[in-house]
Amino acid sequence: MELPGAAVSGVLFLGCLLGYGLLAVYVERKIAAWVQDRQGPMETGPYGIFQTLADLLKLLRKQESLPATALRGLFLGAPILAFAASVSTWSWLPFLSPSAKGPYGLWLALTVLSLEGAAVFIGGWSSGSKYALLGAYRLLVALLAYELILTLLLLAVLAHYGTFDLEAIALAQRHQPGLLQSPFLLLAAGLWLAAGILVAHRAPFDLPETESELVAGAFTEYSGLRFALFMLSEYVVLLIEAVWVSWVFLGGLLAVPFLVLLKILLRWAWPRWRPDQVLTLAWHYGIPLAFIAWIGEMAWMRTS
Repeated sequence: MELPGAAVSGVLFLGCLLGYGLLAVYVERKIAAWVQDRQGPMETGPYGIFQTLADLLKLLRKQESLPATALRGLFLGAPILAFAASVSTWSWLPFLSPSAKGPYGLWLALTVLSLEGAAVFIGGWSSGSKYALLGAYRLLVALLAYELILTLLLLAVLAHYGTFDLEAIALAQRHQPGLLQSPFLLLAAGLWLAAGILVAHRAPFDLPETESELVAGAFTEYSGLRFALFMLSEYVVLLIEAVWVSWVFLGGLLAVPFLVLLKILLRWAWPRWRPDQVLTLAWHYGIPLAFIAWIGEMAWMRTS
C-alpha cells in the first residue's frame, strides 16, 4: 500500500506545483500591469483569472519542432532534467518528507538544484541556434559566480548552526530568527536572496533569456510542452529559493509569499543588468561579501 500512496502523493504534489505556476504567472502579469499603469488580463474569467490556464492549453496544443542542427537527445532531455531537478529539491524539506532528516539536507538540495542550471545550458547549447548558444554561454559564466557565492553562504550557515539538517536549523530559531542572531547571518540572508534571483534566471539577472537581446535566449528553439517545462521550472526555483531563505534565516515559512512577491516586483521595477555588470557585481562584491559572511560568522560563533 505504500507505493500507491506515494504515487498519489506525488501526483497531488505535482498538481499543486502546476496550480502554483498558473497563479504565479497571473500574479506576475497583474504586478507588471500595476508597475506599467495598465490593467493586465481582464477578459478570461473574473479579472482575467483564467487567462494563464487558457495560455497553457494553447501552449500544449502547439506543434513542437526539432531544429535540424539540434543534438536530438540533449535537446529533448534538457527540459525534463530541468523540471526534475527543480521538483526533486522539495524532497529534502522536513514538512513534506519526514524521512529526509539528515545532516546534509540543505547541501544535497542545493546540489540537486544546480542541475536545473546545467539543464538550461544543455538545452541552449544543443539547440543549434546562435541566440540560444549565446544565452547558454551567459548562463555558464553566471553559474561559476553564483555557485561560488552559495557555497560560501552554505559554509556560513554551517558555521552558525553546525549542521545542514533543515529541521535542526528550524529548531535553532524557535526563540529568535537566525538573521537576528548574528550580523553576519543577516548579511548572508541578503546575499542569498540576491543570488536566488540569479539562480532562478529572473530579471534583472536573467542572463540566459534576455528577451530584448536574444529573442528568448537559451529557450529560443523550444515550444509547446518542453517550453512549458522550462518556464514551470523557473517558477518552482523561484518558490524553493524563497522557502530556503525563509526557513534558514527566519525559522519558518510565513515570509515565503512576501519573498516571492518581492522577487516578482523587482523583475518589473528594475531594468535588466548587462552581463558584464552582473559579473562585476558577483565577483567584485558578491563573492567577497559572502567570504566575509563565512569568516565573520566563524569568528562570531567562537566569541559568543
